[in-house]
Amino acid sequence: DLQEHAMLVTCNRLEIYGVTLYPDDAFGNIRRFAGRFPDFARYAYIKYDQAQVFRHSLRLASGLESQLQGEKEILKQLDSWRHAIGVHSIKNMWSSVISISKKIRSASRLEEDNDNLAVLIFNDIRKRLGESKTYNIIVVGTGKVAETIAKHRPPEAHIRFAAHKHYKKAEELASRAGGAAIHLEELSAAIAGADVLICATSSPHYVINKSHLKALTVGRSHPLYIYDLAVPRDVEPEIAALDGVFLQNLDDLGSIFSRYNEFNRERVELATELIEDVLKVGAEVFYDKYL
Repeated sequence: DLQEHAMLVTCNRLEIYGVTLYPDDAFGNIRRFAGRFPDFARYAYIKYDQAQVFRHSLRLASGLESQLQGEKEILKQLDSWRHAIGVHSIKNMWSSVISISKKIRSASRLEEDNDNLAVLIFNDIRKRLGESKTYNIIVVGTGKVAETIAKHRPPEAHIRFAAHKHYKKAEELASRAGGAAIHLEELSAAIAGADVLICATSSPHYVINKSHLKALTVGRSHPLYIYDLAVPRDVEPEIAALDGVFLQNLDDLGSIFSRYNEFNRERVELATELIEDVLKVGAEVFYDKYL
């Protein structure tokens, strides 16, 4: 039985943290879960002891487990999540992780980089639609990715945020981005005039299917670019076969991420070394040695 547990959920990550006096029982439960849900377990990772969990947490908070290695948005999410944790041991661990990761990011100069997923997506949109064009974007979702998109909206983009349960949050994001909010029920009609559709919800099911794109066949002469940034995916894969639709998910964006990660490689390698030093000498010695 778990003495403590906490769940971390973002648009593309789900992690469960637990503390137990009976690790053998916990491992047995994990094996049974993996046997019952093999498709889910195939993509899962398991960290078993304090050192492994602490290393993973430091890498996660430093941005090294992100597809854009070293990006800073994950640290902001983790810091916010940490304050919401009610359990004692896990909260204390994450308080240490956040503090140390900030120092690691500073010492490795990762903190100097302002690029993030939204910036790279907007750069890709410019390449496809042209530098001078004003383009209409619909964002489905109101989570951290949507917040980043609202924060980094370029002046040539007009953005509408689509939501159902979190419509007030969509209105807040629209206000920040100088755009508008629409109800999810209005999405099909709105897509007809859009250049770009960005999906980033935490839904376990497809949010966008072929029925949403019926209006594309009526009087439309320009393509629709869809970015599915969610895990699991928000967009039904069959949509990619429709004429005039260009669908990219996180796997398809790998070349963009690879170029960014290569540019950032030296700083990521230094951050990795600093994390290993923390594990070898302890946080206090690390502070004295490097900071």
